[in-house]
Amino acid sequence: MAKDSRVWAVTAATLLGAALGEWTHVPAGALLGGMLVSLVAALSLSIHVPVPRPLLLAAQAMLGAALCSSFQPSAWSALAENWLVALVNVVGVVAIGMAVALVFARLGGVDVRTATLGLMPGGASAMVALSEELGADSRLVTLFQYLRLGVVIVVAAAVGRWSGSVPDTQLATVASLPGASSPLMAWGTTALVAIIGGAAGTWLKLPAGGFLGPLLLGIPLTALGIPVGAWPPGVMLVSLWALGTRVGSHFDEAAVHELKRVALGALGAALAMVGGCLLLAWLWSSVGGVDLLTTYFATSPGGADSVLAIALGTHATLSLVVAVQVGRLLLIFLVAPVFMRRLVARR
Repeated sequence: MAKDSRVWAVTAATLLGAALGEWTHVPAGALLGGMLVSLVAALSLSIHVPVPRPLLLAAQAMLGAALCSSFQPSAWSALAENWLVALVNVVGVVAIGMAVALVFARLGGVDVRTATLGLMPGGASAMVALSEELGADSRLVTLFQYLRLGVVIVVAAAVGRWSGSVPDTQLATVASLPGASSPLMAWGTTALVAIIGGAAGTWLKLPAGGFLGPLLLGIPLTALGIPVGAWPPGVMLVSLWALGTRVGSHFDEAAVHELKRVALGALGAALAMVGGCLLLAWLWSSVGGVDLLTTYFATSPGGADSVLAIALGTHATLSLVVAVQVGRLLLIFLVAPVFMRRLVARR
């Protein structure tokens, strides 16, 4: 079979996997199904499903715009009550990531810059770009980042399924949005937020700018009563498929085989990060009185977009999850380059 035909066949298989994921009512089933099929194809057949950058940015923007609906006025009271402990957890997740990376660097024989950038719970693409700038091993950083992301997605989906998913995701309907006079108005407003916010976030080079831009633009609009967050049926399923398939396709059979010893250590480090963040979530839930499902998704060492997509299919309080995940993403965006440059200067 020609290579192009095999790629098309695997692409069709990822779509089937996404459909099966939704059919089994796994939270963000389209994301998980697409990721697992593309991961198997990448590792066993060395076939990578191409997810064009414009499609990826569009998928991130759609998700970011959809999440704006969780910030209707009633949601702000939960944030007001928990802002301090949420801030502590933002810093706590970053601290856990750095501690695990330092231990992994010492025990695994990996350069500390490579380990830190590879396990930092921030935007994977931003960490890879920073690794090239600072002289870290970009191939290892890529492998570690997407290995961590894969572990987080699988565990988060399992937690969401174990908790009991809601019949439908928490995506806003036109009727639930304030000020929406018609479906076309609500869909059009959401599309404008996605397009303008995605373009601005990418142009400003924000971490996961295609996702974060619409979110930062749409939240204040939602607070003002402007209808943001509704999409026509099926749109978000395509977006979740694109996000999941891209994660699975980033794995490389040759690299995993060549770096097997290091990859196994990175897998252990990723599991340690998930365990540490779960402990942090339990402490927050015990002290702050917030349900464990919400605190787990809030402290889960992202991809923010992937974790939030899974949280959409659960009973988690999305406003808190969004606040902590986005806060951590911005903190890492500001702290990681400075920290790593100082580390390089000392060496």
